[in-house]
Amino acid sequence: MTNEQLQELSGKIAYITINPRGNFLKSAQVGFRDVGLQPQHLIYVKPTDRLKKEFKKYKLSFFKEFLLPQFKKFSGNKKSFSQEEVNIPIPNSISVAKLNSDETIAQIKKLGIKYLINCGAGIFRKQVIEIPGLVILNAHAGRLPMFKNMNVVEWAICNEEKVFGTIHQIDAGIDSGPVWLEEEIDVAGKKTLVEAREHAFDHVIRMAGKAVVLNEQGKITPQYHNPNEGKKWYRMHSYYQNRVEQLLNKK
Repeated sequence: MTNEQLQELSGKIAYITINPRGNFLKSAQVGFRDVGLQPQHLIYVKPTDRLKKEFKKYKLSFFKEFLLPQFKKFSGNKKSFSQEEVNIPIPNSISVAKLNSDETIAQIKKLGIKYLINCGAGIFRKQVIEIPGLVILNAHAGRLPMFKNMNVVEWAICNEEKVFGTIHQIDAGIDSGPVWLEEEIDVAGKKTLVEAREHAFDHVIRMAGKAVVLNEQGKITPQYHNPNEGKKWYRMHSYYQNRVEQLLNKK
């Protein structure tokens, strides 16, 4: 792609997240920079609505079961980025109160977004997914459809299988949309579960920029799979977490 084409495309790409200061977003920016793109828009979804929903779900265990794990996830990644990587600017930042709202839909349409890059915004509903001309891309650190849902890095290691990163298009299901890009992620040398997860998520979100460029070049063939195929994995018990760390330290 020419510089002019890359510049024009950059204006049609937006990140969407509830954590605009997180390393997941920073890694996404690095991946786009590496392919010559600099997305111009950031949609910040305020976390208030999600917190209310999670509080209703967890009730008295809200802090222990939801808030504390989220805090650890957002603050625990200590991986260093160079100053250049941290300070990649996003010219246009917009705040919305809710992810699946008329306000969000209106902003996406107004900006003329073609690619919406999910950097931890929540679960998208039909009204956003079906915006004409919009592609929502998600980075998933598991091979699809075998490893859906959560803790898939850990479960792959626990099952002594390879860890894969996939960029897939979001549809109405959970990790059921067509896969655009898949790469094996080498976790050799990672001694803890946290290190392996952070490395995997850093790697997979950097793939989003490559996926966009390849699609613009007509080189992406979406791989569809039956939504009933594969398996949904859930939060890993500490017993299996210990097994994961034992396996990592054997490598």
